[in-house]
Amino acid sequence: MNKGLNEICKMKKEVISIDPEATIQKAVESMNKEKIGALIVMKGECISGIVTERDVLYKLANTDINEDIHDVKINTIMTPFKKLIVGHADDTLEYLMKVMTEKHIRHIPIVDKKCKLVCLASIRDIVRFLLKDTEMTVKYLSDYVQGNYPG
Repeated sequence: MNKGLNEICKMKKEVISIDPEATIQKAVESMNKEKIGALIVMKGECISGIVTERDVLYKLANTDINEDIHDVKINTIMTPFKKLIVGHADDTLEYLMKVMTEKHIRHIPIVDKKCKLVCLASIRDIVRFLLKDTEMTVKYLSDYVQGNYPG
């Protein structure tokens, strides 16, 4: 795993997941409690998909006023595994940021070679790491150019 992605995965807490048969009510409660915008949908040990705040809002906007949205199952609104965009442990952060930007996604599951979930990275995590890394590089180069380093 590359250094940046490894650091992001280490700092991330446990990935919060939800069963595909759970309801939107349960998903919203979990996202609010954990202060997160996406849940990995898991059936046992296997990734079934991802459900995000956007999925919930889209369903809400397209629901008949008489339908009880609270009881809608996650598997009807989630992005299923077949359509899921994933990252791999050896992807660079720059590559992941480009994919996420082009595909308009804010969360990307990182999987190993056997498609087992390693972590869930957000665009915020990636930008934060790259910004920190860039700031350090600028500082080192500035110190070098100005001769401000121990000799």
